[in-house]
Amino acid sequence: MFTQDKEILLTFIASTFLMVFLVIIIIVAIVRYQNRLRKHSQEISKLNVQYQEEIVKVQIENEEQTLNRISQEIHDNIGQILSLVKLNLNTVKIEKCDPQVQKKIVGTKELVSKAITDLRQLSKSLNSIHLSEQYLSDSIKQEIEIINRTEEYTTDLVLRGDERAFDPQKQLIIFRIVQEILNNIVKHAKARQIRVELDYGLESFTIKVIDDGVGFDLSSMNLINGKERGTGLSNISYRAQLIGASLGIDSQKGKGTTITLNAPC
Repeated sequence: MFTQDKEILLTFIASTFLMVFLVIIIIVAIVRYQNRLRKHSQEISKLNVQYQEEIVKVQIENEEQTLNRISQEIHDNIGQILSLVKLNLNTVKIEKCDPQVQKKIVGTKELVSKAITDLRQLSKSLNSIHLSEQYLSDSIKQEIEIINRTEEYTTDLVLRGDERAFDPQKQLIIFRIVQEILNNIVKHAKARQIRVELDYGLESFTIKVIDDGVGFDLSSMNLINGKERGTGLSNISYRAQLIGASLGIDSQKGKGTTITLNAPC
């Protein structure tokens, strides 16, 4: 009887150990499966981010190619035509003309000269090769000068720290971000003052674009962490992501807008 009880006890203990062992195997299998599933999900997410980045890169490359063609067209065709117009006007002997006509011819010459200068500046701001061959502050200064010629704004460009050249592609992306912000101010902000601040730190670079325009409600723009679902500021956000930069937007209705870009050097 004792031997039978002993066998039952041993059988119970062995069965218990076996069940515990099977439970441990099942738990380990579940944990491994969850880890593989998590890793697979992370890989899919990473691939999706890379895919989105590649799409944005291709879009930017296509935009730059288009802008370069427009820049070349302005320089080679429109600029030359205006130069010929100016040359023809210079051949006109205004001494024998009526004073009123003389005044109109002189005014037309001035307008044509201004148009040639503006187009040259515009051509430079569109040409990525030209932009990559100079400091960022010089490119932004040229963009601000184009805005100044409208005589609608008071502008200011502030440079802090020792300016240094970025990787050409990175510098181009930063400039395009600033260019788009300035274009948005001109189109929508109804501002009178525009201020651009460039701050070169030891490990990071910060740029602020400040206007005193009408501002906007961030919540109504459907913005999350500086990113807008849809169009508009989304282009700026995508470009910032490509260079590992953070984008901050501070705006209130009637109190203007400040957009801050912080990028590693």
